[in-house]
Amino acid sequence: MMRRHLQRATIIVLLTIAAVAGMATAAGDVPADARVRSSALAGGWYPADPEALVGYVDGLLEQAAAARTVAAPEDLRALILPHAGYPYSGATAAAGVALVRGRRFERVMVLAPSHRAGFAGLSIADVDAYETPLGQIPLDQDAIAALRASPLVQAHPWAHTQEHAIEIELPLLQRALVPGWRLLPVLVGALDGDDYDEASDLLRPFVDADTLVVVSSDFTHYGDRFGYRPFPLDDAVADHIRELDGGALDLIMAKDRDELLAYQQRTGITVCGLRPIAVLLGMLPPDARLERIAYTTSGALTGDFTSSVSYAVVAISSPRPFAEATRPVDNSSVAPNEDDRAEAAAGAPGASNDDDLTEADLRLLYRLAVLAMEEAVLGRDPEREATARSLLAELPLRLKRDAGAFVTLKREGALRGCIGYIEPRKPLYQAVLENGVNAAVNDYRFSPVSAPELDALDVEVSVLTPPRPIPSPDAFVVGKQGIVLSKAGRRAVFLPEVAVEQGWDRNETLTQLARKAGLPDDAWREGADLEVFESIKLTAPYVEGGGG
Repeated sequence: MMRRHLQRATIIVLLTIAAVAGMATAAGDVPADARVRSSALAGGWYPADPEALVGYVDGLLEQAAAARTVAAPEDLRALILPHAGYPYSGATAAAGVALVRGRRFERVMVLAPSHRAGFAGLSIADVDAYETPLGQIPLDQDAIAALRASPLVQAHPWAHTQEHAIEIELPLLQRALVPGWRLLPVLVGALDGDDYDEASDLLRPFVDADTLVVVSSDFTHYGDRFGYRPFPLDDAVADHIRELDGGALDLIMAKDRDELLAYQQRTGITVCGLRPIAVLLGMLPPDARLERIAYTTSGALTGDFTSSVSYAVVAISSPRPFAEATRPVDNSSVAPNEDDRAEAAAGAPGASNDDDLTEADLRLLYRLAVLAMEEAVLGRDPEREATARSLLAELPLRLKRDAGAFVTLKREGALRGCIGYIEPRKPLYQAVLENGVNAAVNDYRFSPVSAPELDALDVEVSVLTPPRPIPSPDAFVVGKQGIVLSKAGRRAVFLPEVAVEQGWDRNETLTQLARKAGLPDDAWREGADLEVFESIKLTAPYVEGGGG
Protein backbone atom coordinates (compact mmCIF):
# COMPACT_ATOMS: atom_id res chain seq x y z
CA MET A 1 0.00 0.00 0.00
CA MET A 2 2.79 2.45 0.95
CA ARG A 3 4.59 1.66 -2.33
CA ARG A 4 1.47 2.50 -4.38
CA HIS A 5 1.14 5.85 -2.53
CA LEU A 6 4.82 6.64 -3.22
CA GLN A 7 4.48 5.72 -6.90
CA ARG A 8 1.42 7.93 -7.28
CA ALA A 9 3.15 10.83 -5.51
CA THR A 10 6.21 10.43 -7.75
CA ILE A 11 4.06 10.51 -10.91
CA ILE A 12 2.31 13.70 -9.73
CA VAL A 13 5.66 15.38 -9.00
CA LEU A 14 7.05 14.38 -12.40
CA LEU A 15 3.98 15.69 -14.20
CA THR A 16 4.16 18.98 -12.29
CA ILE A 17 7.86 19.41 -13.06
CA ALA A 18 7.23 18.71 -16.75
CA ALA A 19 4.41 21.26 -16.83
CA VAL A 20 6.49 23.94 -15.13
CA ALA A 21 9.43 23.30 -17.42
CA GLY A 22 7.27 24.05 -20.45
CA MET A 23 5.62 27.16 -19.06
CA ALA A 24 8.07 29.74 -20.37
CA THR A 25 6.88 29.19 -23.94
CA ALA A 26 3.37 28.01 -23.11
CA ALA A 27 1.65 30.93 -24.77
CA GLY A 28 4.10 31.75 -27.51
CA ASP A 29 7.46 33.50 -27.75
CA VAL A 30 7.89 36.93 -26.15
CA PRO A 31 10.97 39.00 -27.16
CA ALA A 32 13.63 39.47 -24.50
CA ASP A 33 13.18 43.25 -24.60
CA ALA A 34 9.38 43.09 -24.43
CA ARG A 35 7.38 45.49 -22.29
CA VAL A 36 5.74 43.21 -19.75
CA ARG A 37 2.88 43.87 -17.38
CA SER A 38 4.12 41.97 -14.30
CA SER A 39 1.89 40.07 -11.93
CA ALA A 40 0.23 42.20 -9.25
CA LEU A 41 -1.54 39.28 -7.56
CA ALA A 42 1.00 36.47 -7.11
CA GLY A 43 1.54 35.61 -3.48
CA GLY A 44 -1.76 37.17 -2.45
CA TRP A 45 -4.71 36.32 -4.67
CA TYR A 46 -3.08 33.07 -5.80
CA PRO A 47 0.23 31.23 -5.08
CA ALA A 48 3.44 32.86 -6.30
CA ASP A 49 5.35 29.58 -6.57
CA PRO A 50 4.84 28.14 -10.08
CA GLU A 51 4.63 24.52 -8.95
CA ALA A 52 2.18 25.36 -6.19
CA LEU A 53 0.07 27.38 -8.63
CA VAL A 54 0.01 24.53 -11.17
CA GLY A 55 -1.15 22.11 -8.51
CA TYR A 56 -3.77 24.54 -7.19
CA VAL A 57 -5.24 25.42 -10.59
CA ASP A 58 -5.17 21.88 -11.94
CA GLY A 59 -6.94 20.71 -8.80
CA LEU A 60 -9.69 23.29 -9.30
CA LEU A 61 -10.11 22.27 -12.94
CA GLU A 62 -10.18 18.55 -12.11
CA GLN A 63 -12.86 19.08 -9.47
CA ALA A 64 -14.93 21.17 -11.87
CA ALA A 65 -14.63 18.62 -14.67
CA ALA A 66 -15.63 15.80 -12.32
CA ALA A 67 -18.74 17.69 -11.21
CA ARG A 68 -19.95 18.32 -14.78
CA THR A 69 -22.45 15.67 -15.86
CA VAL A 70 -22.93 16.66 -19.52
CA ALA A 71 -20.45 17.50 -22.25
CA ALA A 72 -19.52 21.12 -22.86
CA PRO A 73 -21.04 22.68 -26.00
CA GLU A 74 -18.70 22.37 -28.94
CA ASP A 75 -19.64 25.86 -30.10
CA LEU A 76 -18.94 27.58 -26.75
CA ARG A 77 -17.56 31.03 -27.55
CA ALA A 78 -17.69 33.13 -24.36
CA LEU A 79 -17.68 32.87 -20.57
CA ILE A 80 -18.66 35.23 -17.77
CA LEU A 81 -16.31 34.44 -14.86
CA PRO A 82 -15.77 35.83 -11.33
CA HIS A 83 -12.50 37.50 -10.38
CA ALA A 84 -11.88 37.28 -6.63
CA GLY A 85 -8.91 35.56 -5.03
CA TYR A 86 -8.78 31.84 -5.79
CA PRO A 87 -9.70 30.74 -2.22
CA TYR A 88 -13.00 32.58 -2.72
CA SER A 89 -14.03 32.38 -6.38
CA GLY A 90 -11.47 29.97 -7.83
CA ALA A 91 -13.71 26.91 -7.72
CA THR A 92 -16.61 28.82 -9.28
CA ALA A 93 -14.44 30.26 -12.05
CA ALA A 94 -12.95 26.82 -12.72
CA ALA A 95 -16.46 25.47 -13.34
CA GLY A 96 -16.55 27.73 -16.39
CA VAL A 97 -12.95 27.39 -17.55
CA ALA A 98 -13.18 23.59 -17.37
CA LEU A 99 -15.67 23.78 -20.25
CA VAL A 100 -12.86 24.86 -22.62
CA ARG A 101 -10.13 22.65 -21.14
CA GLY A 102 -8.04 21.19 -23.94
CA ARG A 103 -9.49 23.56 -26.54
CA ARG A 104 -7.27 25.46 -28.97
CA PHE A 105 -7.84 29.17 -29.59
CA GLU A 106 -5.69 31.69 -31.41
CA ARG A 107 -6.94 34.63 -29.34
CA VAL A 108 -8.55 35.18 -25.93
CA MET A 109 -10.35 38.50 -25.49
CA VAL A 110 -10.80 39.43 -21.83
CA LEU A 111 -13.29 42.23 -21.06
CA ALA A 112 -13.05 43.53 -17.51
CA PRO A 113 -14.03 46.51 -15.35
CA SER A 114 -11.56 49.01 -13.96
CA HIS A 115 -11.51 48.97 -10.15
CA ARG A 116 -8.71 51.47 -9.55
CA ALA A 117 -9.06 54.20 -12.16
CA GLY A 118 -11.87 56.09 -13.83
CA PHE A 119 -11.88 56.72 -17.57
CA ALA A 120 -14.31 56.76 -20.47
CA GLY A 121 -14.37 54.16 -23.19
CA LEU A 122 -12.05 51.19 -23.54
CA SER A 123 -8.46 50.83 -22.37
CA ILE A 124 -5.73 48.41 -23.47
CA ALA A 125 -2.35 48.47 -21.72
CA ASP A 126 0.56 49.59 -23.88
CA VAL A 127 2.61 46.45 -23.27
CA ASP A 128 3.73 43.40 -25.23
CA ALA A 129 2.82 40.70 -22.73
CA TYR A 130 1.09 39.91 -19.43
CA GLU A 131 3.04 37.82 -16.94
CA THR A 132 1.96 35.36 -14.25
CA PRO A 133 4.10 32.80 -12.37
CA LEU A 134 3.16 30.38 -15.17
CA GLY A 135 4.88 32.44 -17.85
CA GLN A 136 4.35 35.36 -20.20
CA ILE A 137 1.35 35.68 -22.52
CA PRO A 138 1.94 37.75 -25.67
CA LEU A 139 -0.69 40.28 -26.64
CA ASP A 140 -2.39 40.23 -30.03
CA GLN A 141 -0.67 43.34 -31.33
CA ASP A 142 -2.33 43.28 -34.76
CA ALA A 143 -5.80 43.35 -33.22
CA ILE A 144 -4.74 46.02 -30.72
CA ALA A 145 -3.32 48.23 -33.46
CA ALA A 146 -6.60 48.00 -35.37
CA LEU A 147 -8.63 48.82 -32.25
CA ARG A 148 -6.47 51.83 -31.39
CA ALA A 149 -7.65 53.46 -34.61
CA SER A 150 -10.90 54.14 -32.76
CA PRO A 151 -11.02 57.18 -30.43
CA LEU A 152 -12.96 54.94 -28.02
CA VAL A 153 -9.74 52.99 -27.24
CA GLN A 154 -6.91 54.49 -25.15
CA ALA A 155 -4.04 53.12 -23.03
CA HIS A 156 -4.48 54.68 -19.53
CA PRO A 157 -1.34 53.06 -18.02
CA TRP A 158 -2.34 53.91 -14.43
CA ALA A 159 -5.50 51.80 -14.79
CA HIS A 160 -3.65 48.56 -15.54
CA THR A 161 -0.71 48.31 -13.13
CA GLN A 162 -2.62 46.95 -10.12
CA GLU A 163 -5.91 45.92 -11.76
CA HIS A 164 -6.89 42.34 -10.82
CA ALA A 165 -9.90 41.68 -13.02
CA ILE A 166 -7.90 40.60 -16.10
CA GLU A 167 -4.94 38.94 -14.42
CA ILE A 168 -6.93 36.68 -12.10
CA GLU A 169 -8.38 34.80 -15.11
CA LEU A 170 -5.01 34.14 -16.75
CA PRO A 171 -3.51 31.24 -14.73
CA LEU A 172 -6.76 29.30 -15.18
CA LEU A 173 -6.64 29.90 -18.93
CA GLN A 174 -2.93 29.10 -19.11
CA ARG A 175 -3.54 25.68 -17.59
CA ALA A 176 -6.77 24.93 -19.46
CA LEU A 177 -6.13 25.98 -23.06
CA VAL A 178 -3.76 24.50 -25.61
CA PRO A 179 -0.65 26.77 -25.62
CA GLY A 180 -0.13 29.27 -28.42
CA TRP A 181 -2.96 31.76 -27.86
CA ARG A 182 -2.56 35.51 -27.68
CA LEU A 183 -4.28 37.86 -25.27
CA LEU A 184 -6.51 40.81 -26.11
CA PRO A 185 -7.05 42.45 -22.67
CA VAL A 186 -9.64 45.25 -22.58
CA LEU A 187 -10.71 47.29 -19.57
CA VAL A 188 -14.18 48.78 -19.99
CA GLY A 189 -14.65 52.24 -18.48
CA ALA A 190 -17.59 54.59 -18.42
CA LEU A 191 -19.98 54.14 -21.34
CA ASP A 192 -23.16 56.02 -22.06
CA GLY A 193 -25.94 55.73 -24.62
CA ASP A 194 -24.62 54.84 -28.04
CA ASP A 195 -21.17 54.07 -26.57
CA TYR A 196 -22.37 50.53 -25.84
CA ASP A 197 -23.31 49.90 -29.46
CA GLU A 198 -20.05 51.45 -30.61
CA ALA A 199 -17.99 49.29 -28.25
CA SER A 200 -19.84 46.11 -29.24
CA ASP A 201 -19.56 46.89 -32.94
CA LEU A 202 -15.86 47.69 -32.53
CA LEU A 203 -14.99 44.42 -30.76
CA ARG A 204 -17.34 42.03 -32.57
CA PRO A 205 -15.19 41.58 -35.74
CA PHE A 206 -12.36 40.21 -33.59
CA VAL A 207 -14.49 37.39 -32.18
CA ASP A 208 -13.95 34.93 -35.00
CA ALA A 209 -14.07 31.14 -34.90
CA ASP A 210 -10.64 31.00 -33.22
CA THR A 211 -11.42 33.48 -30.43
CA LEU A 212 -12.69 32.92 -26.89
CA VAL A 213 -14.27 35.84 -25.03
CA VAL A 214 -13.98 36.02 -21.24
CA VAL A 215 -15.94 38.66 -19.35
CA SER A 216 -14.58 39.18 -15.84
CA SER A 217 -17.20 40.18 -13.28
CA ASP A 218 -18.34 39.56 -9.74
CA PHE A 219 -21.98 40.13 -8.86
CA THR A 220 -23.57 41.68 -5.76
CA HIS A 221 -21.13 43.25 -3.27
CA TYR A 222 -23.17 43.39 -0.06
CA GLY A 223 -22.31 45.14 3.19
CA ASP A 224 -21.10 48.38 4.72
CA ARG A 225 -17.63 47.74 3.32
CA PHE A 226 -19.08 48.22 -0.15
CA GLY A 227 -21.58 50.92 0.81
CA TYR A 228 -24.47 48.70 -0.26
CA ARG A 229 -27.07 47.30 2.14
CA PRO A 230 -30.42 47.30 0.32
CA PHE A 231 -31.80 44.90 2.93
CA PRO A 232 -30.90 44.18 6.56
CA LEU A 233 -28.30 41.69 7.74
CA ASP A 234 -30.62 39.01 9.08
CA ASP A 235 -31.48 35.35 8.55
CA ALA A 236 -32.97 36.14 5.12
CA VAL A 237 -29.95 38.01 3.75
CA ALA A 238 -28.63 35.04 1.75
CA ASP A 239 -32.00 34.59 0.04
CA HIS A 240 -32.27 38.32 -0.69
CA ILE A 241 -28.80 38.39 -2.25
CA ARG A 242 -29.59 35.34 -4.37
CA GLU A 243 -32.85 36.90 -5.54
CA LEU A 244 -31.12 40.20 -6.37
CA ASP A 245 -28.44 38.40 -8.37
CA GLY A 246 -31.12 36.23 -9.95
CA GLY A 247 -32.82 39.31 -11.36
CA ALA A 248 -29.61 40.35 -13.11
CA LEU A 249 -28.86 36.83 -14.30
CA ASP A 250 -32.38 36.46 -15.72
CA LEU A 251 -31.83 39.54 -17.86
CA ILE A 252 -28.42 38.30 -18.97
CA MET A 253 -29.99 34.98 -19.97
CA ALA A 254 -32.61 36.95 -21.89
CA LYS A 255 -29.78 38.82 -23.66
CA ASP A 256 -31.53 42.06 -22.75
CA ARG A 257 -28.77 44.64 -22.41
CA ASP A 258 -30.97 47.68 -22.02
CA GLU A 259 -33.14 46.13 -19.33
CA LEU A 260 -30.01 44.91 -17.50
CA LEU A 261 -28.70 48.46 -17.37
CA ALA A 262 -32.12 49.67 -16.23
CA TYR A 263 -32.16 46.97 -13.52
CA GLN A 264 -28.91 48.35 -12.14
CA GLN A 265 -30.44 51.82 -12.05
CA ARG A 266 -33.54 50.53 -10.23
CA THR A 267 -31.80 48.35 -7.67
CA GLY A 268 -28.32 49.84 -7.38
CA ILE A 269 -26.99 46.27 -7.70
CA THR A 270 -23.20 46.29 -7.36
CA VAL A 271 -22.20 44.12 -10.33
CA CYS A 272 -18.71 45.46 -10.97
CA GLY A 273 -18.54 44.05 -14.50
CA LEU A 274 -21.96 45.29 -15.58
CA ARG A 275 -20.52 47.38 -18.42
CA PRO A 276 -18.36 44.59 -19.87
CA ILE A 277 -21.35 42.24 -19.67
CA ALA A 278 -23.50 44.83 -21.45
CA VAL A 279 -20.86 45.12 -24.19
CA LEU A 280 -20.82 41.33 -24.57
CA LEU A 281 -24.62 41.18 -24.87
CA GLY A 282 -24.47 43.72 -27.68
CA MET A 283 -22.06 41.43 -29.57
CA LEU A 284 -24.19 38.29 -29.52
CA PRO A 285 -25.83 36.77 -32.60
CA PRO A 286 -29.60 36.26 -32.29
CA ASP A 287 -29.19 32.49 -31.95
CA ALA A 288 -26.64 32.61 -29.14
CA ARG A 289 -27.49 30.29 -26.24
CA LEU A 290 -26.70 31.11 -22.63
CA GLU A 291 -26.31 28.58 -19.82
CA ARG A 292 -25.92 29.34 -16.14
CA ILE A 293 -23.07 27.12 -14.92
CA ALA A 294 -22.36 28.01 -11.29
CA TYR A 295 -23.28 30.45 -8.53
CA THR A 296 -22.11 31.04 -4.97
CA THR A 297 -21.31 33.83 -2.53
CA SER A 298 -18.38 34.51 -0.27
CA GLY A 299 -20.88 34.77 2.57
CA ALA A 300 -21.97 31.17 1.97
CA LEU A 301 -18.33 30.04 1.80
CA THR A 302 -17.26 31.79 5.02
CA GLY A 303 -20.54 31.74 6.93
CA ASP A 304 -20.33 35.51 7.34
CA PHE A 305 -22.60 37.78 5.31
CA THR A 306 -21.37 41.00 6.94
CA SER A 307 -19.46 41.51 3.70
CA SER A 308 -20.43 39.18 0.88
CA VAL A 309 -19.53 39.07 -2.82
CA SER A 310 -21.44 36.93 -5.30
CA TYR A 311 -19.79 34.80 -7.97
CA ALA A 312 -21.54 33.49 -11.09
CA VAL A 313 -20.52 31.70 -14.28
CA VAL A 314 -22.42 31.92 -17.55
CA ALA A 315 -21.43 30.08 -20.73
CA ILE A 316 -22.39 31.47 -24.14
CA SER A 317 -22.56 29.26 -27.20
CA SER A 318 -23.41 30.09 -30.78
CA PRO A 319 -23.49 28.07 -34.01
CA ARG A 320 -21.62 30.90 -35.70
CA PRO A 321 -18.88 33.26 -34.50
CA PHE A 322 -19.92 36.63 -33.12
CA ALA A 323 -17.98 38.24 -35.97
CA GLU A 324 -20.66 37.04 -38.37
CA ALA A 325 -23.42 38.90 -36.49
CA THR A 326 -24.26 42.38 -37.69
CA ARG A 327 -26.34 43.86 -34.90
CA PRO A 328 -27.43 43.25 -31.34
CA VAL A 329 -30.09 40.63 -30.72
CA ASP A 330 -32.95 43.12 -30.29
CA ASN A 331 -32.91 43.70 -34.06
CA SER A 332 -33.38 40.03 -34.83
CA SER A 333 -37.13 39.78 -35.35
CA VAL A 334 -38.35 38.09 -38.50
CA ALA A 335 -39.16 40.57 -41.23
CA PRO A 336 -42.81 40.59 -42.27
CA ASN A 337 -43.63 38.93 -45.57
CA GLU A 338 -45.89 40.41 -48.24
CA ASP A 339 -49.04 38.94 -46.71
CA ASP A 340 -48.12 40.48 -43.37
CA ARG A 341 -47.64 43.88 -44.97
CA ALA A 342 -51.04 43.64 -46.60
CA GLU A 343 -52.58 42.66 -43.26
CA ALA A 344 -50.93 45.63 -41.57
CA ALA A 345 -52.04 47.99 -44.33
CA ALA A 346 -55.61 46.82 -43.85
CA GLY A 347 -55.45 47.86 -40.24
CA ALA A 348 -55.22 44.40 -38.71
CA PRO A 349 -54.90 44.61 -34.92
CA GLY A 350 -51.66 43.59 -33.26
CA ALA A 351 -50.74 41.39 -30.33
CA SER A 352 -50.73 44.36 -27.97
CA ASN A 353 -54.49 43.76 -27.70
CA ASP A 354 -54.93 40.25 -26.33
CA ASP A 355 -58.52 39.96 -27.65
CA ASP A 356 -57.09 39.85 -31.17
CA LEU A 357 -55.23 36.61 -30.52
CA THR A 358 -57.01 33.48 -31.68
CA GLU A 359 -56.97 30.00 -30.21
CA ALA A 360 -54.77 29.01 -33.17
CA ASP A 361 -52.32 31.79 -32.26
CA LEU A 362 -52.04 30.51 -28.70
CA ARG A 363 -51.56 26.95 -29.93
CA LEU A 364 -48.75 28.17 -32.19
CA LEU A 365 -47.09 30.02 -29.30
CA TYR A 366 -47.41 26.86 -27.20
CA ARG A 367 -45.62 24.88 -29.93
CA LEU A 368 -42.81 27.44 -30.06
CA ALA A 369 -42.41 27.31 -26.27
CA VAL A 370 -42.22 23.50 -26.34
CA LEU A 371 -39.70 23.47 -29.19
CA ALA A 372 -37.52 25.95 -27.31
CA MET A 373 -37.76 23.87 -24.12
CA GLU A 374 -36.77 20.73 -26.01
CA GLU A 375 -33.79 22.46 -27.57
CA ALA A 376 -32.61 23.55 -24.11
CA VAL A 377 -33.24 20.22 -22.37
CA LEU A 378 -32.55 17.65 -25.12
CA GLY A 379 -29.96 19.49 -27.20
CA ARG A 380 -29.88 20.46 -30.84
CA ASP A 381 -31.87 18.41 -33.33
CA PRO A 382 -32.06 19.15 -37.09
CA GLU A 383 -35.65 17.96 -37.41
CA ARG A 384 -36.81 20.13 -34.51
CA GLU A 385 -34.96 23.14 -35.92
CA ALA A 386 -36.58 22.59 -39.32
CA THR A 387 -40.01 22.54 -37.66
CA ALA A 388 -39.26 25.80 -35.86
CA ARG A 389 -38.07 27.47 -39.06
CA SER A 390 -41.24 26.38 -40.83
CA LEU A 391 -43.45 27.80 -38.07
CA LEU A 392 -41.53 31.09 -37.96
CA ALA A 393 -41.76 31.50 -41.73
CA GLU A 394 -45.57 31.53 -41.54
CA LEU A 395 -46.09 33.74 -38.48
CA PRO A 396 -48.92 36.27 -38.71
CA LEU A 397 -47.91 39.86 -38.11
CA ARG A 398 -49.72 40.04 -34.77
CA LEU A 399 -47.26 37.51 -33.32
CA LYS A 400 -44.32 39.63 -34.46
CA ARG A 401 -45.38 42.76 -32.63
CA ASP A 402 -43.95 43.53 -29.20
CA ALA A 403 -45.83 42.04 -26.26
CA GLY A 404 -45.12 40.84 -22.75
CA ALA A 405 -45.17 37.07 -22.31
CA PHE A 406 -44.51 34.42 -19.68
CA VAL A 407 -43.86 30.70 -19.96
CA THR A 408 -44.82 28.72 -16.85
CA LEU A 409 -44.05 25.06 -16.17
CA LYS A 410 -45.88 22.99 -13.58
CA ARG A 411 -45.50 19.43 -12.41
CA GLU A 412 -48.47 17.85 -10.67
CA GLY A 413 -49.80 21.35 -10.02
CA ALA A 414 -46.56 22.59 -8.41
CA LEU A 415 -44.53 25.35 -9.99
CA ARG A 416 -41.46 24.03 -11.85
CA GLY A 417 -40.31 27.20 -13.61
CA CYS A 418 -41.72 30.58 -14.60
CA ILE A 419 -39.93 33.40 -16.41
CA GLY A 420 -41.19 36.13 -18.67
CA TYR A 421 -41.27 39.76 -19.67
CA ILE A 422 -43.87 42.14 -18.27
CA GLU A 423 -43.19 45.00 -20.65
CA PRO A 424 -43.76 44.60 -24.41
CA ARG A 425 -40.09 44.96 -25.27
CA LYS A 426 -39.67 42.10 -27.74
CA PRO A 427 -41.70 40.51 -30.56
CA LEU A 428 -44.21 38.14 -29.00
CA TYR A 429 -42.91 35.01 -30.75
CA GLN A 430 -39.36 35.85 -29.64
CA ALA A 431 -40.42 36.45 -26.03
CA VAL A 432 -42.08 33.02 -26.00
CA LEU A 433 -39.06 31.27 -27.54
CA GLU A 434 -36.62 32.86 -25.10
CA ASN A 435 -38.77 32.23 -22.04
CA GLY A 436 -39.45 28.65 -23.07
CA VAL A 437 -35.71 28.16 -22.65
CA ASN A 438 -35.52 30.31 -19.53
CA ALA A 439 -38.38 28.58 -17.72
CA ALA A 440 -36.85 25.16 -18.43
CA VAL A 441 -33.21 25.75 -17.52
CA ASN A 442 -32.63 29.30 -16.30
CA ASP A 443 -35.06 29.82 -13.41
CA TYR A 444 -32.59 30.15 -10.54
CA ARG A 445 -35.21 28.93 -8.04
CA PHE A 446 -35.18 25.43 -9.55
CA SER A 447 -32.71 22.95 -10.97
CA PRO A 448 -32.84 22.70 -14.78
CA VAL A 449 -35.59 20.49 -16.17
CA SER A 450 -34.30 17.03 -17.09
CA ALA A 451 -35.34 14.99 -20.11
CA PRO A 452 -37.30 12.37 -18.10
CA GLU A 453 -39.38 15.16 -16.52
CA LEU A 454 -40.76 16.54 -19.76
CA ASP A 455 -43.68 14.12 -20.04
CA ALA A 456 -44.86 15.10 -16.54
CA LEU A 457 -45.01 18.84 -17.22
CA ASP A 458 -47.84 21.20 -18.03
CA VAL A 459 -46.79 24.11 -20.21
CA GLU A 460 -48.55 27.47 -19.93
CA VAL A 461 -48.05 30.43 -22.25
CA SER A 462 -49.40 33.80 -21.08
CA VAL A 463 -49.63 36.89 -23.29
CA LEU A 464 -49.81 40.20 -21.42
CA THR A 465 -51.18 43.64 -22.11
CA PRO A 466 -48.78 46.53 -21.36
CA PRO A 467 -48.74 47.41 -17.62
CA ARG A 468 -50.61 50.57 -16.68
CA PRO A 469 -50.40 52.44 -13.36
CA ILE A 470 -53.27 52.47 -10.90
CA PRO A 471 -53.93 55.27 -8.39
CA SER A 472 -54.35 53.05 -5.32
CA PRO A 473 -54.40 49.41 -4.20
CA ASP A 474 -58.20 49.52 -4.25
CA ALA A 475 -58.11 49.72 -8.05
CA PHE A 476 -56.49 46.27 -8.31
CA VAL A 477 -59.03 43.64 -9.44
CA VAL A 478 -57.97 40.30 -7.97
CA GLY A 479 -58.16 37.36 -10.38
CA LYS A 480 -58.65 39.50 -13.47
CA GLN A 481 -55.45 41.55 -13.34
CA GLY A 482 -51.80 40.84 -12.78
CA ILE A 483 -49.99 43.22 -10.46
CA VAL A 484 -46.52 44.81 -10.42
CA LEU A 485 -45.15 46.46 -7.27
CA SER A 486 -42.12 48.76 -7.36
CA LYS A 487 -40.59 50.48 -4.32
CA ALA A 488 -37.13 51.44 -3.04
CA GLY A 489 -35.42 49.87 -6.02
CA ARG A 490 -37.24 46.55 -5.50
CA ARG A 491 -39.79 45.03 -7.87
CA ALA A 492 -42.03 41.97 -7.97
CA VAL A 493 -44.90 40.68 -10.09
CA PHE A 494 -47.76 38.21 -9.87
CA LEU A 495 -49.66 36.92 -12.89
CA PRO A 496 -53.47 37.18 -12.60
CA GLU A 497 -53.96 33.51 -11.76
CA VAL A 498 -51.59 33.50 -8.76
CA ALA A 499 -54.09 35.04 -6.33
CA VAL A 500 -56.85 32.71 -7.50
CA GLU A 501 -54.69 29.59 -7.19
CA GLN A 502 -53.60 30.59 -3.67
CA GLY A 503 -57.04 31.73 -2.53
CA TRP A 504 -55.78 35.22 -1.62
CA ASP A 505 -57.85 38.37 -1.37
CA ARG A 506 -56.53 41.77 -2.42
CA ASN A 507 -54.69 42.56 0.83
CA GLU A 508 -53.07 39.15 1.09
CA THR A 509 -52.00 39.27 -2.57
CA LEU A 510 -50.31 42.63 -2.06
CA THR A 511 -48.71 41.48 1.18
CA GLN A 512 -47.27 38.40 -0.50
CA LEU A 513 -46.10 40.55 -3.41
CA ALA A 514 -44.25 42.87 -1.02
CA ARG A 515 -42.55 39.84 0.54
CA LYS A 516 -41.55 38.59 -2.90
CA ALA A 517 -39.92 41.98 -3.54
CA GLY A 518 -37.95 41.69 -0.30
CA LEU A 519 -39.95 44.49 1.34
CA PRO A 520 -41.92 44.68 4.60
CA ASP A 521 -45.39 43.15 4.48
CA ASP A 522 -47.13 46.54 4.52
CA ALA A 523 -44.84 48.21 1.96
CA TRP A 524 -47.67 48.29 -0.57
CA ARG A 525 -49.85 50.56 1.55
CA GLU A 526 -47.84 53.77 1.07
CA GLY A 527 -45.16 54.96 -1.34
CA ALA A 528 -45.32 51.99 -3.70
CA ASP A 529 -45.87 52.22 -7.45
CA LEU A 530 -48.50 49.73 -8.57
CA GLU A 531 -49.23 48.67 -12.16
CA VAL A 532 -51.76 46.18 -13.47
CA PHE A 533 -52.10 44.17 -16.65
CA GLU A 534 -54.34 41.51 -18.13
CA SER A 535 -53.35 38.28 -19.78
CA ILE A 536 -54.75 35.46 -21.83
CA LYS A 537 -53.18 32.06 -21.60
CA LEU A 538 -53.15 28.53 -22.88
CA THR A 539 -52.22 25.63 -20.63
CA ALA A 540 -51.68 22.14 -21.99
CA PRO A 541 -49.75 18.99 -21.04
CA TYR A 542 -46.35 18.65 -22.66
CA VAL A 543 -46.54 16.97 -26.05
CA GLU A 544 -43.37 16.25 -27.99
CA GLY A 545 -42.81 18.96 -30.57
CA GLY A 546 -45.84 20.84 -29.28
CA GLY A 547 -48.16 18.57 -31.25
CA GLY A 548 -49.18 19.04 -34.86
